Amino acid sequence: MLNLLGLLARLKQLQLSQRFSAVFDLPELTDIIFSYLSRNDLVQWARVSKKWHYVVIPYIWRDISALNPDQHQRLARMITDDYQMMTDGCQQSALTKYCPLIRKLGYLRRDLIRGVFLLHSFHLVVEGRGPSYDDVLSEPLSDLWSRIQNSFCHFMMHCTHLDTLAFQIDTISFYESVRVIADSAVQRLRHLSIHGRILDCAFKYLISQCPDTLETLELRVTPYIREDHLSVIKVDEAGQEPLPNLRRLILHLGYRNELCHKSIYSIWKRCKAVEALEMTCESSNFQPIATIIKTFFPNLNTISFGQDVHLQTVQDMSLATVLLTSRLGWRSVNLTVNADFGERSWMALSRHASTLEGFSMARWRDQNGAKPCPFLTTFPRLQSFVTISEGFIRTWDITPIDANEWIHLDPLSGSLTPWPCENSLTDLRIRISGIPRLDVVRDQRGKKRQLIAWGSYPGEERVIQRRVYERLSRFVNLEVLWLGHNSYDYELLDCSDQYECLEMSLESGLDRLRGLKRLRVLNVSLMATRIGQKEAQWMAQQWPELREIHGLEDKGDAKKARQWFKSNCPRISTPSLVRLEWSYRPTVDSFVA
Repeated sequence: MLNLLGLLARLKQLQLSQRFSAVFDLPELTDIIFSYLSRNDLVQWARVSKKWHYVVIPYIWRDISALNPDQHQRLARMITDDYQMMTDGCQQSALTKYCPLIRKLGYLRRDLIRGVFLLHSFHLVVEGRGPSYDDVLSEPLSDLWSRIQNSFCHFMMHCTHLDTLAFQIDTISFYESVRVIADSAVQRLRHLSIHGRILDCAFKYLISQCPDTLETLELRVTPYIREDHLSVIKVDEAGQEPLPNLRRLILHLGYRNELCHKSIYSIWKRCKAVEALEMTCESSNFQPIATIIKTFFPNLNTISFGQDVHLQTVQDMSLATVLLTSRLGWRSVNLTVNADFGERSWMALSRHASTLEGFSMARWRDQNGAKPCPFLTTFPRLQSFVTISEGFIRTWDITPIDANEWIHLDPLSGSLTPWPCENSLTDLRIRISGIPRLDVVRDQRGKKRQLIAWGSYPGEERVIQRRVYERLSRFVNLEVLWLGHNSYDYELLDCSDQYECLEMSLESGLDRLRGLKRLRVLNVSLMATRIGQKEAQWMAQQWPELREIHGLEDKGDAKKARQWFKSNCPRISTPSLVRLEWSYRPTVDSFVA
């Protein structure tokens, strides 16, 4: 009887398995299902049946950009075994079978390849299948390096269908592998990322071999010239044509080094189709950058600038020269540099009022320059406006918007003045200050707080808050709203806390935001809010798309709100606020960790 029941159960499993196998006839549905599975899950699925194995194996090998150390070791073992078999004259090859399935290959570091290869050599010693331990240690470094590079080249020559490749070269003598990558692996690429130090001629050769399919190119390199390698790789720079599909270029180069200009000159003339440029530099002089953009980037509409080392402030005139370069009009401008955004920069950017959709300036230093609020009154297509960001950023680099300026009343009617971006804005990240908060008498350390904003009459703070809520409620398509941010000063940690801010309570007028039906993310980090359980219930009911609330501390009424979300509305996550203690003095090592 038991055997019969087991047989019936097995038959039912087979029937369900056959029905589920029909899913594999729809590749689009298969992509969606397998995107939710980890690599270990896919390996388990591949063991179910031959059909499942045939379908799942390409997904296992599709992306090997995030292998753990054990998986890297197994891959290195496969590479070295296959290379040894080829040198011994064997025709069978595992790489021929699996490497063409790889679409994404990320961050192949030379040190990783060498370290794993040596580790594999020592494993062969222990298992008795390789040279002796003394032989490995006594092998000349040049021969060992040659074997490492040859095995790596052997692997890359089999990766013939790569879609995405990111690799890091931290020695200028690794030119042979760069040539192999350029001759084989890059021929079908859509996304290429190069990091590290690289021989100048190898770098130029790699760029010259970039295929027409390339859409994204990321260069975080330092090219070098060595006299003994001048003729290692010949490059024909004259016959290079523009890359027709290259839309995004990411550069991280030291512009104090004149050689970098000469080394990447061959890139500029291939960038006529580029629409988005992201650049990180070490200089505050943007004039050379503006000249390059005017000359080589006729279709540029998105620009992002950052500084690797914050030594100097970018002057208003220098920033304005870059903002004047777009021929078609800026769609998005992202500035993470220390800049004085003054009258010249404002006039340059305002010329693009008909096209600008996104503006971000996380380090906005208010030195009698342009104010944040006029952006919302000038650009009718504005979808994203960001003046704050997460991280260890000095608070005095973030310019808040005064509550009265934010309200912006019509002097004749006394009602709110309409803003042109009220229907287009979806992402708003600002600090609103200047609200009298007489109820907050102590700071986050428990000490008596010095009041900055005083009310003219009793109850004025609630009147101002309701007006602020009324202005926010006009952005009916808002999806992301940050009024707080989890950023800290290096020296004065408590300066990051906001006290002259919105209460975010129903008594203060929060219910005026009931029209924000598309809101998905709310950030009130380090704000002196009074969010409790009833506010949590109201948010869950009035904001059906809400998924995240950042900044609810694990104490007081905020703790009750978090517990209510966890028990009654799990669709809304409330990540814990990480607050640095006043007695803690962070070091450089702690930031890196």
